Amino acid sequence: MDPSQATSATVRGDPTKRAVQTDKAPPPLPFFSQAIICQGMVYCSGSIGMSPSTKQMVDGGVGDRTAQALNNLSAVLDEAGSSLRNVVKCNVFLSDMSNFAAMNRVYDTFFEQPKPSQSLDFTTVTN
Repeated sequence: MDPSQATSATVRGDPTKRAVQTDKAPPPLPFFSQAIICQGMVYCSGSIGMSPSTKQMVDGGVGDRTAQALNNLSAVLDEAGSSLRNVVKCNVFLSDMSNFAAMNRVYDTFFEQPKPSQSLDFTTVTN
């Protein structure tokens, strides 16, 4: 999609904020967009290892889900007129640090040099 075709919204008088939507990635929850284009930058919402066709998490381990999440992100960026080549920073959230190496092996295959910066957050869920 040509970025000029994205849905426009005015923010403080600036009509350059546009939502990005593609069926090639899972739909966002109703209170946010897959991405926003603003002043030439693309700001993407989080992506998970969900299949856009089944709306279910893909089978397999963290590597399979990392690949799906990055494929989803790539589809959103493509719709915005960009690509993974332009990513400058990624925030990665893991629930188990033992998955870091498997995630990073797959992550590494999606990005060319120079690699984007990466921050890692380890989150535990308790009942």
